[in-house]
Amino acid sequence: MSKEDLIKEYVINGGVLWNIESLSILRDGGTKMIILPPMLKMNPFYIHKDNWTIHTEYPVSDDNILTDEPTKAYLLDRLEKYKKGCQFRLEEANRFIDNLNQKQRR
Repeated sequence: MSKEDLIKEYVINGGVLWNIESLSILRDGGTKMIILPPMLKMNPFYIHKDNWTIHTEYPVSDDNILTDEPTKAYLLDRLEKYKKGCQFRLEEANRFIDNLNQKQRR
């Protein structure tokens, strides 16, 4: 199945639409955490620090590995969108800095 087909299946199956609020690393030695907006009242996703499996609960274990392919596809799509947003905000901040520095030199 294509990414788009998997995302359609996620939505058809009642999957909640969400965006990523932030990414973090836990102090347990490196478990990654994908934080969703608090208003959704959804648990974050966790990424195993060594084998990069996606988990629905913490601590990560074989019992809470995310195996649903449509949800994985939606999660990866959201990560791509989050990355693009971060890149845009970084470019915008650099423009602000450059323009302010140029203004200060005059």
